[in-house]
Amino acid sequence: MKQKLKTILFKLGLDNVIRYIYRLFFWRKRLFIKYPPYGKKKHNYVISRLDPIRYEAIALALHRIEKEKIFGSIAELGVYRGETSKFLKRLCSNKKIILFDTFEGFPEKDLEVDKDYRFNNTSLEYVKNNISDIRNIEFRVGYFPESAKGLEHEKFCFVLIDMDLYKPTLEGLNFFYPKISRGGYLFVHDYNSPESNYAVSRAVNKFMQDKPELIVEIPDVWGTVLFRKI
Repeated sequence: MKQKLKTILFKLGLDNVIRYIYRLFFWRKRLFIKYPPYGKKKHNYVISRLDPIRYEAIALALHRIEKEKIFGSIAELGVYRGETSKFLKRLCSNKKIILFDTFEGFPEKDLEVDKDYRFNNTSLEYVKNNISDIRNIEFRVGYFPESAKGLEHEKFCFVLIDMDLYKPTLEGLNFFYPKISRGGYLFVHDYNSPESNYAVSRAVNKFMQDKPELIVEIPDVWGTVLFRKI
């Protein structure tokens, strides 16, 4: 019966249309992990995100951190409007979360081009309202790494760098790498993005040249890389 239906659709020239509809509405579910270790409730929240593959990878990392009781705070460098921050808070409400951003776009001194107006449509107030529950969250407003003053001895179990530009990405790697606990995770977003002349991949590749960890690429929208601290 199934084969006959396929033959009829093929003859009518509708096979590609049906295939497109199937992929759009049904196949998408198969992109997600079938047996998530962090439970159905969290899983439903994870797959509702706009970039579910990246968020699934983050959720798996946070689950592993909780399971192995890896010590340290969570940090996000490059918050923009707080969507990922809200996600981190939802999945790790018991951890201290430190958020770093200017909350007003890119500083001109970090640009490799004359102007870049991306990510300036945000504010600290907007991010706080977006996250809603800001308990255990510390906001570090200003230019990084100056905004990290006083955290020289802080330990981290999870760090997400999403700075888009070469210099601040490299600064973030230099600052956070020695502070990540053994077994902790470091994610860097936009690794495969061509924006700013592949700024993020240039920064990551330079930094990791003499490090024992190996980066792993994941196939999310903009191409994230990650590693676990040895």
